[in-house]
Amino acid sequence: MTELERLVHLVPYLKSHQGVTVEELAETFGITPARVLADLRVLQFVGLPGGYYGDLFEVDINGAREHGDVFVRNVDALGRPMRLTHDQVASLLVVLQVVIDMGGDDPAARSALAKLQALSLDAPPPVDVELQSGDTAVRAALTRALESRLAVLLAYRPGGRVPQRRAVVEPARLRTDAGFGYLDAWSRARAAWRTYRLDRVDDVTVLDEQVTPRDIPEQLDTWFGDVQHTLSVVVTDGGRWCADYYPTTEVREVDDGTEITFPLVSDDWGARLLLRLGDDVVRVSDPAVLARARALAGAALDHYGEAP
Repeated sequence: MTELERLVHLVPYLKSHQGVTVEELAETFGITPARVLADLRVLQFVGLPGGYYGDLFEVDINGAREHGDVFVRNVDALGRPMRLTHDQVASLLVVLQVVIDMGGDDPAARSALAKLQALSLDAPPPVDVELQSGDTAVRAALTRALESRLAVLLAYRPGGRVPQRRAVVEPARLRTDAGFGYLDAWSRARAAWRTYRLDRVDDVTVLDEQVTPRDIPEQLDTWFGDVQHTLSVVVTDGGRWCADYYPTTEVREVDDGTEITFPLVSDDWGARLLLRLGDDVVRVSDPAVLARARALAGAALDHYGEAP
């Protein structure tokens, strides 16, 4: 259970178990007493929108520390019918449509979506959600594997010049980020976590191999784990900013500037980087990327027409 999930369950539990001890809470939620006290400190900043006195939950932290029992106040809002603003309804509509798009035909999500859409005649209009989440059959197979805790065989394209690959992985979760759908999974071949963009997954075969759930790290540094190509660019002092702005594999000082090496996801990405750096580029390691940058620059200039 994540920290957020635990806090969501903790508030109603405390409301119905006034005076519960810190030790009992630790045993119930499978955490340490120190973690319980830390969660209680967080709850002091949780409550109704506004954040003023009377809006937030009140937790007797001193009593919990000194006497070991926990009392909460001002949690009556949990028993009131939910009242949503138009902005909140619109946000929930978007989230529910993403859940349905990513997880397949989820009856609970569709039921909640229908209820929200029928809230009132003044409700926000339907929202179109454009999500690059790959093929429906791919998502359905991954959802089934996640629900049944089964391994899968992926056929996927890492991007750039790398051809299609196949890998047996243990799916951990489906998620979205910046308009794209992703699968976080444990790669058996690499014995490490990997992230796969769903629109680059061509096929999924669900294997008859049960897997044991693994704890997913809070921060997954897997974005460039399968990128084999790199791009080295020597820049002037004016171009050093890109070493802090983009992921790099090496940064070193050379005679004519600073050489920065990037994982090269695609030639187009490298070309756009060169165009952004402009005159700060001294040397480029990959002729194909340089040629692509020149082609993009030429195409852009063509839009301006011939000079008078």
